[in-house]
Amino acid sequence: MNHLSRGSQLIPRPRGRLPLFCTWAMTAVILSMAYLLMGHMQFCRQAVLAALGLGLGAMLQGLCLLPEECLHHFVTRYNGRLPYMLRDCFRSTSTLVLVVVVLVLWAGFLPLKMEEYYTVAVNCGFSLLLKACGVLGPAPVEIQQICEQQKMNVAHGLAWSFYTGYLKLVLPRLENSINQYRDQNNSNILRYRDSWRLHILVPLSAFIPDKIEEADRNVHFLHNLPDIVINRAGVRNRVYKHSMYEVLDHLRQPHHCVVEYATPLQTLYQMSQDSSAGLSAEDRRQQVLLFCRTLKSILEESLECRNRYRLIILDDDQEAEQDSHFLSKEILKQLQQEEKEEYSLAPPEEAALNANIGPQVAFMSRAPTLMISNDMSNNDLPSPLKEPVETTDLSPVLAWGR
Repeated sequence: MNHLSRGSQLIPRPRGRLPLFCTWAMTAVILSMAYLLMGHMQFCRQAVLAALGLGLGAMLQGLCLLPEECLHHFVTRYNGRLPYMLRDCFRSTSTLVLVVVVLVLWAGFLPLKMEEYYTVAVNCGFSLLLKACGVLGPAPVEIQQICEQQKMNVAHGLAWSFYTGYLKLVLPRLENSINQYRDQNNSNILRYRDSWRLHILVPLSAFIPDKIEEADRNVHFLHNLPDIVINRAGVRNRVYKHSMYEVLDHLRQPHHCVVEYATPLQTLYQMSQDSSAGLSAEDRRQQVLLFCRTLKSILEESLECRNRYRLIILDDDQEAEQDSHFLSKEILKQLQQEEKEEYSLAPPEEAALNANIGPQVAFMSRAPTLMISNDMSNNDLPSPLKEPVETTDLSPVLAWGR
């Protein structure tokens, strides 16, 4: 079941392995053409020169990184552990390539001339120069991919903080809080079970007003649900609140739901307003989308929170300016979808009405039970399991229905 609004198509998918496949394909084509044009011996000689130059350049780059790490960060970053510092300064793959090339040359299979060693030195020097100028550095796409794969984005931290510090605590208790609210107030509110969820608003602009009514006049605060009280981080009886809202449609008919903004987005918005944070408006939007994707992934994997939430993504950069009721329309779309997916919760006073509808409808509307048919020819509907019959047999009896 999809727990995202229609704005979910804006969320970027995780980057795949297509660039790697393209790299391997292009490498195979280039090397194959070079091999056919140069011949076996000349190709092997040039390959050794290239591998030696690039491998040695990577080794020297690691040596350039080593003084800074050793003099200023050996204790604070590596806790005085030399193997960890060497691991972070030198790439194991480049070291392995260099060792293999040196062994081949030492064995005498491909003895190099002095001019060829000069070529290796020039390649190594230009490798360091291009690295220092940023030409050989990772592209922005590669940096983004590394940050996403290693969970290094601001969005990942905010999503996990939102889950562990809030949603994981309140979502399992939300249904009980709604039940108490229905008992204390009008029981016709939230008649559909699928609407017994926390609707989380995720504006792509990351701007969050203090009151939802400020964003849309068709959204009205109704009541607060009963408090959820939890002992948390040394605070006794910490109180968590949810608010019930009334959303008016174009006919001014009220619809009700528990809705709130994703509060961590306020952090992203404030960061984009502070120049020292270095977060542009474009970066902020990307972080909001990653926040959505990460939060959805976390909640779907959580048995405590699954099917207890709805993420409503709001592309409010332009739509909100053009339509003053953009927010209420997006919420109503989600509520209408929920009404189509779930059945109505019939209150006790409607039990007689359900009995007059017909046996087939009544049968479909009651709570599901385990049924086994005794004689399908005599009765089309399955009958309940038989009660266990007492027996004096000493063999164990498998009793069903208890």
